[in-house]
Amino acid sequence: MNLVASERGDSMTGSAGAERPAWARIGVAATAFVLVLAIALSWATQRRLDAWFDELDVRAIEASGKVLDQLVAQRGKQLTATAALLSEDARVRAMVLTPDFDRATVLDLLTDLQATSGATMVALLDSDGVVRGVVGAPEMDQLNLGTSSLIENAIEKPSAQLWAFANKVGVLSASPVRLDHQVRALFMLGVALEDELLDDIEHTLGTTGAVFVGDQVAASANRDPTIEQALRSALELPASKYGVIADRFLALNTRLGDAPIAASVAWLVPRYRQSDAVTLTRTLSWLPVALVGLLLALSIALGRGQAQPQAKQTLRR
Repeated sequence: MNLVASERGDSMTGSAGAERPAWARIGVAATAFVLVLAIALSWATQRRLDAWFDELDVRAIEASGKVLDQLVAQRGKQLTATAALLSEDARVRAMVLTPDFDRATVLDLLTDLQATSGATMVALLDSDGVVRGVVGAPEMDQLNLGTSSLIENAIEKPSAQLWAFANKVGVLSASPVRLDHQVRALFMLGVALEDELLDDIEHTLGTTGAVFVGDQVAASANRDPTIEQALRSALELPASKYGVIADRFLALNTRLGDAPIAASVAWLVPRYRQSDAVTLTRTLSWLPVALVGLLLALSIALGRGQAQPQAKQTLRR
């Protein structure tokens, strides 16, 4: 008999659940649909924010590259003007006119001109482009630069070009020394790209850069070993292709200017570095999900509340 009563009670409970108001079931279903929609929209908002941050990081790297190119070009113009002016210096002309090449005297004069101009290196070349005397870059001594585009252009007028010298990457400028309308020698100045140049870019745009000659660091905004390793990893990326390094940085490496040397610049920028500024926006984007979820819970609770009185009435009958 108890078994029969139990079966009867179960039957009544099931029928009570079945007798839940239709509007309650429709409301729960509609709320569940809105919840799914809210989750999808919130997720899409998060993805859009991430894409926006990636775009900002790409723009920062692009801007850094343009700034570096502009600074290098500006230094080239300044150096060309200085080289042209010093090539007209009476001391340089006297040195060229001297029949006997006095190396010690030449080096002394070049040292004085280096101090005056603030250049990293100063050199005197003969009309064929052979370096006869140099200070600041001893590896260039007696080097024949006659076939380089820099010297070929300098025969006609002062010119500048990126170059690697003294384990540095810098700008070289050569200017002809003319006597009786003939090129009798070439005067050369060079200014290396120092860490401070890249450091200024880092502080302004938030992008860390390093200039490499081969696998050697010629200049860098950050000498921290961890950052240097990340920059070396960026150097291994395909040229001009963005990549993610150590899940922390967006990275890029490009050729430095149009120099004939194998110089590259690697860039790093912390991913989503500006995300803290929109933390509230990220949080609020999930607010609709929370509200709709709460509404769904209330709808289910309300539906159950409506079903219980009906169940009791059925039991009484």
